[in-house]
Order: sequence, then structure tokens, then C-alpha cells
Amino acid sequence: MKSRRRLRPGLKLALGFMLIITVGAVILYSPLSRQSGVELSFLDAFFVSTSAVCVTGLTPVDISKTLSDFGSFVMMLLIQIGGLGYASLAVLIISLTGNRVNKASANLLRDSLGADQKIDARQLLKLAISVTAIIELSGAFLLFLEFRKHFSIPRAMYYSLFHSVSAFNNAGFDLFSDSMMKWNENALVIITIASLIIFGGLGFLLYGDLLDHIKKKKKLSLHTKIVLSTTAFLIIVGTILFKICLKDISLLNAFFQSVTTRTAGYFSYDQSTLTQAGVLLTIVLMFIGASPGSTGGGVKTTSFFTAVKASFYLLLGRNATAFKREISQDSVMKAFFAIILSVLIIAFAVFLLTLTDPAFPLDMIVYEAVSAYATVGLTMGITPDVSSLGKIILIVLMFLGRVGFMTIITAFAKKSINSARYLEEKVIIG
Repeated sequence: MKSRRRLRPGLKLALGFMLIITVGAVILYSPLSRQSGVELSFLDAFFVSTSAVCVTGLTPVDISKTLSDFGSFVMMLLIQIGGLGYASLAVLIISLTGNRVNKASANLLRDSLGADQKIDARQLLKLAISVTAIIELSGAFLLFLEFRKHFSIPRAMYYSLFHSVSAFNNAGFDLFSDSMMKWNENALVIITIASLIIFGGLGFLLYGDLLDHIKKKKKLSLHTKIVLSTTAFLIIVGTILFKICLKDISLLNAFFQSVTTRTAGYFSYDQSTLTQAGVLLTIVLMFIGASPGSTGGGVKTTSFFTAVKASFYLLLGRNATAFKREISQDSVMKAFFAIILSVLIIAFAVFLLTLTDPAFPLDMIVYEAVSAYATVGLTMGITPDVSSLGKIILIVLMFLGRVGFMTIITAFAKKSINSARYLEEKVIIG
């Protein structure tokens, strides 16, 4: 009897995301999701659905003028599912129906949140949902304090919840047509949105580690220390550099630009007016992105930190260390691999986009491609005018950026049965 072949976790994750994207596209394409008299092509609906599930924020249409309240509510659900990962939804449904969470579902949940296989799946799910609910509701309350002054109470409540969910999940979708531009001098709104972005980008594993540190007096893990220190460093340095690069930007908006470039997509400063230095700095920060196991994308703060540390120690002929701990060679190799592979993917996508949309300047194409792959959502305004083929390329980039190219590779890779070793020989470098 032939043994039944099971889908690998990586393939399940990829197919799960694709299924949700497709269902979301069909719903958004329906007349019920659109405002009266507004047309929306299926490709654009698929683009918006992909962007929502992949928590990116890029959109070829103005959703505030295209989607009905029902459509924006569907988008909010897609954002929430995309941020937590569809595996979290699946395990939650299994738990609520009283069924036992099997080993495969538990492993799938851990993989989707970047957790170690030793962590209890139910506890991990409980942590992710609790953290999400507490932070999103807190953010919605703070936003409501300001929005109630400008909208009716029901509308203010809905806007507060939508933008809190979108910000925490690093999606960057807004219902104002111009993101946070009209609120760029409102400290309460800007700081609340920025805080939600930061909290969403830290990763659920970090919160579990912090709780263990507080309750059980356990030492903080190396992962948590790297995430917190690198996040703080990038925000502070980014704020200072944006203030230098953009002469007319306020300190508040320089801070917001530094935060939002790390995969959020909201903007309080017109991205089409960025200086060349501002564009380059934004691209670099978008590429680095958020932290592992979070709602954000990019190559991740830990990869950036590890690669920089390893490069420095390599010159000294020593193994990389941080916070009195030695970083494993496996982690170093994965960090370099993630960065190099991401650069190659983006470079290839940019090359294709220059062929499909040659009218756009190279810096705008690079900006859009990095934004899509790092699931940021910031745009210099060219996404609505990109060709159909160009939109498909951006859709693929968003999908790869959210699901992870490594996930795709491991989903189809076959285990090697050849254990033969070859003679080692040095290669001249440099």
C-alpha cells in the first residue's frame, strides 16, 4: 500500500495564504464591496486582497473612494488574518469547536509565527490573540479620543478600530485618501499610530519572553535583546537622518517616517517630494523591516544585526558575539542568505518592472519594488498607473515577502539522500 503523502508545513502556509487571498479578492470584487457606481477590475481586487492579507498597504485604487463600508470591513478582517497568520485562525477554530489540535496544526502555527517547536501551540495562540486584542483596543481608544471631534460617534469608532488594526498589523491602509497627511501635526494620532506600528513589529515571541522575565524572573533571551536594541537604534538614527535629509520636515514627522518605513505604509510626509537622500534612506529602512514572528516584513532586524556583527568580527578573525553570547554559525549563515536572496529577488523584479513599465524613473521602480517585497506599502504614487504585468510582479513580491521565500523553498525542496562529502578547497575572495 502506498503511503499517503502529506503536504509540508511550508507548502500548507503558502497555499493557505493564497486561498484566503483568492476568497478575499472574490468578495472585494462583488458589487456589495464597492461604492455605488464605482468599477473595480478583478486584477485590482486581487491586488488589494493580496496587499491586505500580506499586510502591505500598496493599492492601485483609493479604497476610501472605492470600497463600501462592507468592503472596508472585509479588508480589515483580511488584514487581521494576514497579521496573525491563517494558521492562527485555523487553530482557533479547531479549539473553539472543542476538537483536539493535532501535531501538524500545532507545527503549522509555530512555523507561521516563527516559534520554536518546543513551545506549546495553544499557549502561543493565546499569547498572540491576547497581545493583539489588548494593543489594538488600546490604540483604537486613543484614536477615538481625537476622531470623535471630527466624525460622528459611530464613524469615529469604526475609523479608530480600522486604523488601529491596520497600524498594529503593519498594513498601512487608511480611509482618508491621503494616509496621515491631514493629521501630521496631531501628536496624539501620530504617536498612537507610530506606537501601534512599533508594537506590531516586535514579534509575539518577544512578548512571551518579556512576560516570563516579569513573572518567572527569567533572563531575557538574546533574540529579545537584539530586537529591542536594533529597533531602538534604527528608530533613533532614522529620525535624526530624516531630519537632516528633509529640511522642511518636523521632528514629529521625521520620527513617524523613521517608524513607518519599517513595513507599516502610513505616511505623514508626501513621499513624492522626498529628496534623493530621503528616498535612499527610506529604501534601506524598508529593506531591513521589522522583527521575526511579527506582523511586519523585510529581511528582519535580527538578520541585519547578525550580518553587521558577523561582518565586523570576520575582519577580526573571531566568531560573532552579542550581549556576552556567541551567535551560532547557523544564524549567521541564515542572516547572510536572507539578505543576499532578498537583494537578488528585488533586483530581478526591478529588472522586469523596467521592461513592463519603462516610463517610470528607476528610483521610483526600486522604491515600489522594495516596498512590496518588504510588505511596507509606502508608495511614490506609481502603483495605480503600473501596467497589468507590473501589478502581477508586485503581487508576487508581496506574497513572497509575507510568506517568506525560505518557506517556498522548503515547501518544494527534497531531502538529500547523498551524504557524500567533497574535498575542501579555498576560493580567493576580494
